[in-house]
Amino acid sequence: MPDNRTDNVAREAKIRELLAQEIHDGETLAAEARRMVEYLLREKKGYASGDIRKGSAFEVTLDGETAWSSVDFIVSLAGRIGMIIKCAAGSLDSRQRQAVAAARVISSPPVPVAVVADPVTAHVLDGVGGKLMGEGFGAIPVRDQLVDILAGAVPEPLSPARMAKEKRILLAFDAIKCCVPQGADGGVRIGERCDGKTAKD
Repeated sequence: MPDNRTDNVAREAKIRELLAQEIHDGETLAAEARRMVEYLLREKKGYASGDIRKGSAFEVTLDGETAWSSVDFIVSLAGRIGMIIKCAAGSLDSRQRQAVAAARVISSPPVPVAVVADPVTAHVLDGVGGKLMGEGFGAIPVRDQLVDILAGAVPEPLSPARMAKEKRILLAFDAIKCCVPQGADGGVRIGERCDGKTAKD
C-alpha cells in the first residue's frame, strides 16, 4: 500500500518550496523597481536627496487595532508630502487601488500623487480622485511639476467613514502580501514614522 502520509508531506514540502520561490522572485523584482525609481527620482526627475524618504512604514489604526503599512518612497517638498510610490512585481493594474488607499491614509488631506511601479513601467494616479493620470516612467512628475501640483487647491480631508474605508482597503491589500518587507535592499524599517522619527518619539 502506498504511504499517503509520506506523499502528503512531500507534496506540502513542494508547495512550500514553490511559494518560497515565488516570494523570492517577487521581492527581487520589487527591489529592481526600487532601484530604478530611486535612480529616476534623483537623476532624471530633479529631486534632491532631502526630498526623498525611502522605505517608510506607518501605523494604521482601525477599530481599536493597530497594524503597519508601508510605501517605498515618500517625496516631500516644503514639508508637505506630494507623492508616494509603491514598488511591486506583477500586474500594476491590480495595485492601483492599493497605492491610492495609501495616499489617502498616510496623510490628511490625501497625498495628491500616488505611483505604483515595477522594473518596466509605472502607473501615476491622482491620490485624491483615484483616476489614472499617466502610464510609464515619463509620467512621474518632475520636481517643478510637483511644486505646481502642491501649489494648487488643497483637497479636503476625508470624512472619518471614508478614512475607515480606505484603511480597510489598504490593510486588505497588505494582508495578501502577508508581511511588510524589510532589509537593506530597500525594504521598510518598522518603527520609523513617515516624518523620520521613531514610533517612540
